[in-house]
Amino acid sequence: MIRPRVPGDLGACVDVLRAVHEGDGYPANWPNDPGAWLTPEGMIKAWVSADGAEITGHVLLRGADPGFPAADGILARLFVAPHARGRGAAEGLRARGSRAHTEVRGAGPASRVPGVEAAGSLVSGSGGAQVGVAAGLMAAVEEEAAERGLRLGLDVADSRRNAMAFYERAGWRRVASVRADWLDVDGRPALVHYYLR
Repeated sequence: MIRPRVPGDLGACVDVLRAVHEGDGYPANWPNDPGAWLTPEGMIKAWVSADGAEITGHVLLRGADPGFPAADGILARLFVAPHARGRGAAEGLRARGSRAHTEVRGAGPASRVPGVEAAGSLVSGSGGAQVGVAAGLMAAVEEEAAERGLRLGLDVADSRRNAMAFYERAGWRRVASVRADWLDVDGRPALVHYYLR
């Protein structure tokens, strides 16, 4: 199920983020305050995927980024727990009849997509169900952005090639690339690609 994040979810989200970091190296640099990292300035809304009471994934929508003026809203901090990969979790949006969910699901095949990443965040998958989790979380952001009249963007590091392929199959279009002031997993300044929907 995909639902809005509530304050009581934050600790579990940090635990999932730590598992993702330890298993996949995302984020490349562990934040000093992971709770604050998951609640950045300008955050509009966040969502989680849940299996019963267990949090299994996360995504958020934040406001415009001065470094990316073409977008009014940014999809960010998308990740899925390593142990939850392969489970389906998009039923919540499907049950609500989400327009955005239908568009994302129809954008490309639900194939094996390891290393899928949104806005720099790892959501690697072991199969089509995982793509459903990532697509469902992404659809929640897209639906909210559409309701608010926001042009949605995201950024992804060049090291996340599978993520780039996932976004492009879902209809995202790369519009710019810049060197960041932070180091990627290879120890070099990250090359970040910006996408618009």
